[in-house]
Amino acid sequence: MNDLSQQGFQDPVFGEVISRYSQDQAFEDGILVSVGYAGRERVVFTRTLFNEGYEAETLRRTLVEKGLALLRKDDPEDSSTMRLRVIEKDKLWVIWNSGEGITFLKPENY
Repeated sequence: MNDLSQQGFQDPVFGEVISRYSQDQAFEDGILVSVGYAGRERVVFTRTLFNEGYEAETLRRTLVEKGLALLRKDDPEDSSTMRLRVIEKDKLWVIWNSGEGITFLKPENY
């Protein structure tokens, strides 16, 4: 679904959306790595984070558990479709997006 203009999709801030880089495209391009599921939510890492030692399942599992615990805590900036938590300042974030799952990333990958 690259060309959303034909469907009349409007962003409330920016107006008409003409293109979108989907999560599926990011997988195809090697930007994201699927590492499993937390319940029904797909868990993904950015390739740069994954390649920094999180190829090892034990390290990845520990990080995912920490990220999930943070996402469970309410924050006034949460919306009904997105939550962002800083796991380690300037180094590591986790984001939950409705419909896309949970993404672990470095801030510069946002």
